[in-house]
Amino acid sequence: MNEIGTTSRTRWLRCGVSFFIVGLVEKIVVADSLAAFVDPAFASYASLSSLGAWLACIGYSFQLYFDFAGYSDMAVGLGYLFGLRIPQNFNSPYKALDPSDFWRRWHISLSTCLRDYLYVPLGGNRRGELFTYRNLLLTMLIGGLWHGANWTFVVWGAYHGVLLALYRRFSTTWDTIPAMLRQLMMFVLVMVGWVVFRSTDFGMAWTLLKKMALPAPGATVAGVPAFVILALIAAVWSMLGPNAFDVGARWQFKRRHAFALAAAFGACVTLMAGGRSSPFLYFQF
Repeated sequence: MNEIGTTSRTRWLRCGVSFFIVGLVEKIVVADSLAAFVDPAFASYASLSSLGAWLACIGYSFQLYFDFAGYSDMAVGLGYLFGLRIPQNFNSPYKALDPSDFWRRWHISLSTCLRDYLYVPLGGNRRGELFTYRNLLLTMLIGGLWHGANWTFVVWGAYHGVLLALYRRFSTTWDTIPAMLRQLMMFVLVMVGWVVFRSTDFGMAWTLLKKMALPAPGATVAGVPAFVILALIAAVWSMLGPNAFDVGARWQFKRRHAFALAAAFGACVTLMAGGRSSPFLYFQF
């Protein structure tokens, strides 16, 4: 029994370290590196060109993704280290093929809470289509307000409520579109929402969306080649690659895995020592 107990504790320790380091890489290497390009671009958003606006918004979409993924995976890793099993809260949402799929994957604890304590008590989908659309809209409005007392968050929540209602109405048509195209379209729809989410006011949101819709001269993000490479890595990882739970399910803890984790941890420490870190975006919510 003692040997079994020791083996179990060792496995949980390894799982905890693995999750924590993967989350650290997502946060420090990917999210914070993107922030170095994205934050200055948004600080001078009025001077951005159409290309600059698109690059900044794409960069922010991946920055927020890896910031929140890193936050969630590090929490899971710490839980393992202290003998706690924290459920998955972030399941590759940019692999979503429709709005409902996105909210089953993004911020799972919040979406589950909204479903169980708002959507279902309001009547869910039990009282006809019009009441269902109303319940979806009200639920997402409150979900937007949960993020902060700012009208941009309310509009962001309403936007996702409308997407959910439209998908419910036209799902049979949407689902006939090839899966890869649906995934790409969902990413663009979610990114449009992130523009409103990131903006400090409606003026900023309108300016960015107008620049994305209509050709406009101006600046791009600094260091475009490096930014594009980093964004491509983030896109492949988030839209095609495995998440931390996928990797953890088949992690064998062999020597090469330990070496990879040690190298990744060393890279993160080096970047942090050089001042390449920023607060978690979701700490403000």
